[in-house]
Amino acid sequence: MSVANVTMFEFENEESIDKFASWYKGHGSYPDNEVSLFVKTGETTAMGISVYPTEKARSRADKLREESADTSLKNIVKEIVPLSGEVLVHFLHGKLLN
Repeated sequence: MSVANVTMFEFENEESIDKFASWYKGHGSYPDNEVSLFVKTGETTAMGISVYPTEKARSRADKLREESADTSLKNIVKEIVPLSGEVLVHFLHGKLLN
Protein backbone atom coordinates (compact mmCIF):
# COMPACT_ATOMS: atom_id res chain seq x y z
CA MET A 1 0.00 0.00 0.00
CA SER A 2 1.55 3.30 -1.10
CA VAL A 3 1.04 6.40 1.04
CA ALA A 4 1.50 10.07 0.22
CA ASN A 5 2.19 13.42 1.78
CA VAL A 6 0.19 16.20 0.14
CA THR A 7 1.35 19.59 1.37
CA MET A 8 -0.22 22.94 0.55
CA PHE A 9 2.05 25.99 0.82
CA GLU A 10 1.43 29.72 0.90
CA PHE A 11 4.57 31.82 0.41
CA GLU A 12 5.38 35.44 1.23
CA ASN A 13 5.82 36.28 -2.47
CA GLU A 14 6.50 34.72 -5.88
CA GLU A 15 10.29 34.89 -5.42
CA SER A 16 9.92 32.76 -2.30
CA ILE A 17 8.41 29.93 -4.36
CA ASP A 18 11.44 29.98 -6.66
CA LYS A 19 13.79 29.97 -3.66
CA PHE A 20 11.98 27.00 -2.13
CA ALA A 21 11.95 25.14 -5.47
CA SER A 22 15.73 25.60 -5.77
CA TRP A 23 16.20 24.26 -2.24
CA TYR A 24 13.83 21.35 -2.95
CA LYS A 25 15.80 20.29 -6.05
CA GLY A 26 18.83 19.71 -3.83
CA HIS A 27 17.13 18.42 -0.68
CA GLY A 28 13.66 17.18 -1.62
CA SER A 29 14.12 13.50 -2.34
CA TYR A 30 14.26 11.20 0.67
CA PRO A 31 15.05 7.48 0.97
CA ASP A 32 12.33 5.24 -0.49
CA ASN A 33 10.59 8.24 -2.13
CA GLU A 34 8.82 6.92 -5.24
CA VAL A 35 7.30 10.16 -6.57
CA SER A 36 8.01 13.74 -5.61
CA LEU A 37 6.30 16.76 -7.18
CA PHE A 38 6.29 20.46 -6.34
CA VAL A 39 3.64 22.37 -8.30
CA LYS A 40 3.16 26.15 -8.41
CA THR A 41 -0.62 26.67 -8.18
CA GLY A 42 -0.78 30.48 -8.00
CA GLU A 43 1.37 33.59 -7.57
CA THR A 44 2.17 32.73 -3.95
CA THR A 45 0.84 29.17 -3.60
CA ALA A 46 2.17 25.70 -4.33
CA MET A 47 1.51 22.06 -3.58
CA GLY A 48 3.95 19.25 -2.87
CA ILE A 49 3.16 15.57 -3.37
CA SER A 50 5.47 12.79 -2.19
CA VAL A 51 4.65 9.08 -2.50
CA TYR A 52 6.23 6.31 -0.42
CA PRO A 53 5.81 2.50 -0.54
CA THR A 54 4.77 2.18 3.12
CA GLU A 55 3.69 4.25 6.11
CA LYS A 56 6.99 3.38 7.79
CA ALA A 57 8.97 4.83 4.86
CA ARG A 58 6.78 7.97 4.85
CA SER A 59 7.25 8.46 8.58
CA ARG A 60 11.02 7.98 8.28
CA ALA A 61 11.17 10.63 5.53
CA ASP A 62 9.12 13.04 7.66
CA LYS A 63 11.66 12.74 10.47
CA LEU A 64 14.58 13.34 8.10
CA ARG A 65 12.79 16.36 6.60
CA GLU A 66 12.25 17.88 10.04
CA GLU A 67 15.92 17.37 10.94
CA SER A 68 17.26 18.82 7.68
CA ALA A 69 14.83 21.71 7.13
CA ASP A 70 16.75 24.90 6.40
CA THR A 71 15.72 27.47 9.01
CA SER A 72 16.09 30.30 6.47
CA LEU A 73 13.22 28.77 4.50
CA LYS A 74 10.85 29.16 7.44
CA ASN A 75 10.87 32.93 6.88
CA ILE A 76 9.55 32.66 3.32
CA VAL A 77 6.59 30.36 3.98
CA LYS A 78 3.46 31.99 5.42
CA GLU A 79 1.47 28.79 5.87
CA ILE A 80 1.88 25.04 5.43
CA VAL A 81 -1.05 22.62 5.47
CA PRO A 82 0.24 19.02 5.58
CA LEU A 83 -2.00 16.07 4.75
CA SER A 84 -1.22 12.39 4.32
CA GLY A 85 -3.08 9.27 3.28
CA GLU A 86 -3.29 6.09 1.27
CA VAL A 87 -2.75 6.30 -2.51
CA LEU A 88 -5.86 4.79 -4.10
CA VAL A 89 -5.01 5.24 -7.81
CA HIS A 90 -1.50 5.53 -9.27
CA PHE A 91 -0.86 5.91 -13.01
CA LEU A 92 2.66 6.25 -14.42
CA HIS A 93 3.27 6.82 -18.13
CA GLY A 94 -0.39 5.98 -18.77
CA LYS A 95 -0.21 2.62 -16.98
CA LEU A 96 -2.16 1.82 -13.85
CA LEU A 97 0.27 0.69 -11.15
CA ASN A 98 -2.16 -0.30 -8.39
